[in-house]
Amino acid sequence: MNSDLSDTKTLYLQIYEKFKREIMEGIYSAGQRLPSIRKTAEDLGVARNTIEAAYRQLLQEGFVSSRTGSGYTVEQINLNEGVFSKSVDESIEAFGSRERQLILGTQKPLRSYKYDFNHENLETDAFPCDTWRKLTSDALHGVEAGGASCYNDNQGDYLLRLNIVNHLRRSRGVSCFPEQVVIQAGTQASIQNLMQLFDPQVDTVAMEEPGYSGARLAFEQSRFKVIPCPIFQGTSFYIRSLFKSVAKLCYVTPSNQFPTGLILPMQARLQLLDWANTTNAYILEDDYCREFRYNVHPVPPLQSLDAYHRVIYMGTFSTTLSPALRMSYLILPPELLSQWKEHFSATHSSVPWFSQVVLRRFIEQGHWEKQTRRALAHNKQKYEALITALNTHMKGKIELIENGAGLHVLVRVKDGKSQDELILMAENQGVGIYGTNQYWMSESPGWESPVLIGFSSIRKEDIEPGIQALAKAWFG
Repeated sequence: MNSDLSDTKTLYLQIYEKFKREIMEGIYSAGQRLPSIRKTAEDLGVARNTIEAAYRQLLQEGFVSSRTGSGYTVEQINLNEGVFSKSVDESIEAFGSRERQLILGTQKPLRSYKYDFNHENLETDAFPCDTWRKLTSDALHGVEAGGASCYNDNQGDYLLRLNIVNHLRRSRGVSCFPEQVVIQAGTQASIQNLMQLFDPQVDTVAMEEPGYSGARLAFEQSRFKVIPCPIFQGTSFYIRSLFKSVAKLCYVTPSNQFPTGLILPMQARLQLLDWANTTNAYILEDDYCREFRYNVHPVPPLQSLDAYHRVIYMGTFSTTLSPALRMSYLILPPELLSQWKEHFSATHSSVPWFSQVVLRRFIEQGHWEKQTRRALAHNKQKYEALITALNTHMKGKIELIENGAGLHVLVRVKDGKSQDELILMAENQGVGIYGTNQYWMSESPGWESPVLIGFSSIRKEDIEPGIQALAKAWFG
């Protein structure tokens, strides 16, 4: 036996791995006894209890058997060569060079653009690190620190929910109580949990066409049939489609329809509420990007108009604070709240307690409203810079689809190039723009789908040169 025990691993593990390897390689065959503990200890110059610990590990893993007075006997091992004949480090290395490549081969590499017109991420310095660091320290030294030692309310930190309610009452006219709020780990998790209160065998979901593909995926993964209701043919057509759908739930983004940027007019909002009351259905109102309106005041949320208790209101902290925070919330009407409490009575909150406490302090001390105002002012400047650049460098060559809101615009090029062509041409000039085909459920969209140009993550000073590079890519 090779007695080189010079590496830094725990000594008994080195001995165990050497014996295991030699058993797998057939140096010790089935039925053969291992050298006695005393002899092995003398040969290697180590303590007997070290050898005994190594042998016990072999025994526990089934490589050897033991009977009192008979020492340790090698068992018949019918495992193939590979991972079991290697050390832990070697096994990890083998996985990395083989299976890992198979896994990574199924993933598209992340592209890095000089000018990335993304609409989901924020600028790298947008997060209030100094404030968050201070609040984190305060929370650790405050009375809340005791909350880390136990499971918390499965609907989320009560004081955080209270602060969310107060903020929504002031800023949006939303009428609710903290007991109706459920803290969740992002929009898709919110939808998937909510759908456990419905029955995929009999209930269907109506959704705007085009609409947010992330929401549709969450519905489909919950095994629900999703029915498209076109929004580009006018609100009357949309409402008629909704009545025909016989849906139990309707997902809408009325304050800033994604991806078109349309605003659902007041009359259509009232008709939507009437549909829910008449058909005993529910509305899931995703109040996406309501904060970011640059030219007009926002229309009141559906929830603030709901006299029938049919609206489920969904909000997020991703667009103004951090998408990586993974925190959102649902406001449930009374009937669904009772079902939620019953269904999730044995579960715990999926959002870390500490994140909730820090966010609660962030809202309590007025930082949330300041952050929102700063984000609105900054995004308005970027929105105006983007519109100006597009009109300057592509005037007459594109159709611009936007409504003075949100974190992106849609652009349709008039020369007939396909969406894939436009994206590839942009990539070749180091510009990242994004497709919209995934937002359609129909194979043949009712209008020629445009490309999406966002401005949430790009710096203001990069917008003008980025659009210049895009114009060069598209038009030479």
